Amino acid sequence: MALALAAMAAPAWALSGPEIYVQACAPCHGADGRGAPAGSGITVPLPDFTDCAVSTAETTANWAGLVRRGGRFLGMSDEMPAFGDALTEEEIRAVLAYLRSFCAEPRYPIGDLNYRRPVFVEKAFPEDEAVLGGEIESARRERGYTAEMELEKRIGPRGQIAVSLPAGVVDGHGAPLRAGVGDLALSWRHVLLAAPHEASLVSAGVELRLATGNRRHGLGAGTTVVAPQLLSGHALGPLVAQTQVRAELPADPARADRRMLYRLALQLPLGPYKKCPVPALEFEQSHALAAPVHGATLLAPTLYLPLSRRGHVALGAGVEIPVAGTRPFDWRLGTFLLWEYRDGPLWAW
Repeated sequence: MALALAAMAAPAWALSGPEIYVQACAPCHGADGRGAPAGSGITVPLPDFTDCAVSTAETTANWAGLVRRGGRFLGMSDEMPAFGDALTEEEIRAVLAYLRSFCAEPRYPIGDLNYRRPVFVEKAFPEDEAVLGGEIESARRERGYTAEMELEKRIGPRGQIAVSLPAGVVDGHGAPLRAGVGDLALSWRHVLLAAPHEASLVSAGVELRLATGNRRHGLGAGTTVVAPQLLSGHALGPLVAQTQVRAELPADPARADRRMLYRLALQLPLGPYKKCPVPALEFEQSHALAAPVHGATLLAPTLYLPLSRRGHVALGAGVEIPVAGTRPFDWRLGTFLLWEYRDGPLWAW
């Protein structure tokens, strides 16, 4: 490895991505990108760069930090050396572009479009994630406590399926506590547009929420609800904007309102890496389709806080407050703990 670093430092001109890969990466990762060749001496499992879910999922910034600072920078093995200043920024980007070329399927969106998860707004990027969410909702006559487990699985280059089930307790301020499971949700999401040069991603999806909860206890809609939605993420200079437009269409409108939801998250990442915190302001406007009553306008300051060096385990929290229109509650605290399980073990912090 020392000889490879010396060889790269010698030329006065920039090396190409393939040249850098052959000299510095192939001895460990293999000429074909499939992992350690025989006799390499590598003792840890290495990624297969021909697997598009591996070679496209990570952000360019995370991989550039890994190249410069070594495996420990992302909580990985120190068998991945630190190249320091042996490579210029241009050369690092060139070798990362070559590494991603081992993926033969161009429809995979790259990880640079995988913006951090907001607390109340759904994101557009397809994920392999497990998310434990929680809410405390305080209203004049009662307070509700909800926990929800969601499992997301990426399907092919651009698809995602997910299943979630909430459970809750409702405290009626003097009335007996009501507890139970809520409505089971099944969802599908598909990326319609992935434009890395414009830093934009657009997805469409649909959620089917089944009436498995008890409506009289405040733990479900009491009817099946179909919810088509359009999701997007965009980098706007230092900011990231994520949007969600969602229609909720119950099978029985007498039990649940038909309504539209418009959500926006404006995020300010405090650094280029996935392990950097992300404060945000999130907005929601709801509108009942069958009623002339003005819907609720909600505002929520939120924070996304990674817990691992790689950024694959993170907390999110925020408080949502009605600021205009109807007042469905006084305040709502939302939280989540997420684990991108394909990126590493939950305990690899």
